[in-house]
Amino acid sequence: MRLEIDVAGELVQVAVSRVVNAGYSGRDESAVQEHIDELVADGIAAPEQVPATYAVAPNSLRAEPDAIQVVGNDTAGEAEFGLVLAGGETYVVAASDQTDRALERESVQKAKQITPNVLSREAWRLSDVQQHWDEIELRAWTTVDGERRRYQEDPLAALLAPGDILDVVHGRYGTADGGEVVLSGTVATIEGEVQPGSRFEVELVDPVRERSLSVAYDVETL
Repeated sequence: MRLEIDVAGELVQVAVSRVVNAGYSGRDESAVQEHIDELVADGIAAPEQVPATYAVAPNSLRAEPDAIQVVGNDTAGEAEFGLVLAGGETYVVAASDQTDRALERESVQKAKQITPNVLSREAWRLSDVQQHWDEIELRAWTTVDGERRRYQEDPLAALLAPGDILDVVHGRYGTADGGEVVLSGTVATIEGEVQPGSRFEVELVDPVRERSLSVAYDVETL
């Protein structure tokens, strides 16, 4: 799987050999439990370990699609940051882990494999934002029955830092042979419930450098 990202106008080609989705990766244990409770209320089993990690095929990645196609009406996006590791550099993208909530009741890993991981094409170097990482805002909107709603909003301080997430991933899977993409896991929803919608939008806002990364896509049911 080849991925192209735009880093301040420089196009970086990444031959992706591994994709891992992290989950339940909040720094605040009570916030993690809140997200677990949301999913348990939706019939999804609590994870065996926290943070959880799920390896999925690289062909699950989509860079800024206008739309994705899914089976059924029970999929929902999750606002996340993505880490793209290539050529000795780590890059940051805005990301969404679209997941089939119905299939999650059977297997979380299958649910994440059957729906895309969506990434922004524009990226930042992690080294450029690491010093003020916790101040960056993660935001999401979902469109339900034609109404656009604020869905998630938290600073990245709510999630494990990139180095901590990568330590977990590499401790479980080893070093990737080639490019690697790791999604961070998400934060709790504003209204406390999962809301499948017809459109999903994610934004990372850097208040220090006054810039943002974003990705948005329609969700089409087959």
